[in-house]
Amino acid sequence: MNKLFKSTAVAVLATLLMGTSASALAHKVGIVDMQEIYKQIPQMAKIEQSLQTEFAERRQELEKLQGDIRFEAEKFKRESTTMSQAQKDALRDKIQGMQKNLAEQGRPLEQEIKARQNQELAKVQGVIIKTIEEIAKDGDFDEVKVKDTTIYFNPKEVTDLSSKVVAAVSKK
Repeated sequence: MNKLFKSTAVAVLATLLMGTSASALAHKVGIVDMQEIYKQIPQMAKIEQSLQTEFAERRQELEKLQGDIRFEAEKFKRESTTMSQAQKDALRDKIQGMQKNLAEQGRPLEQEIKARQNQELAKVQGVIIKTIEEIAKDGDFDEVKVKDTTIYFNPKEVTDLSSKVVAAVSKK
C-alpha cells in the first residue's frame, strides 16, 4: 500500500511539474526577414537616389576617364603596326598614367560612397529595430528572431512580422 501511495504521488507530482514547465516554456515568438524589409521600404530607394545625386559628378568624371582609356587602348591596337617604337612607348605610358589616375581617384570615391551608404543604412536600421521592438511589445511577443540567422522555425508556431514592420517603417 505504501508503495502504491508513493508511485501515485510521484506520478501526480510529475504531471504537475510537466504542466508547469510546459506553460513556463511556452512563449510567443516572432520572426522578421530583414532582407525583405530592406527591399520593400521606401527609405532605401531614397537613400540610393540621394547617394546617386551626391556622387554623380565625380562618377561622371571617372566614367569619362574610363572612356578615354578605352579610346587610347583601341587607338594603340589599331595603329601600333604603323607606329614607331617611341610612339608606342609614349602611348603606352599615357594609357598607364591614365589607368593609375583612375585607380587613385576611384578607390577613395568608392570608399567614400561605402562610408556614406553605411551611415544612411545605420539610420534606417535604427528605425527598423525600434519599429520591431514596438510591434513586439504591442503584440506581447516574448522574442523576435531574424529569419536569416534562424536554422529552423515552425511557421505554425512563429509569427512573421515582416509585413507589419514594412508597413510601419514606410509610414515614418
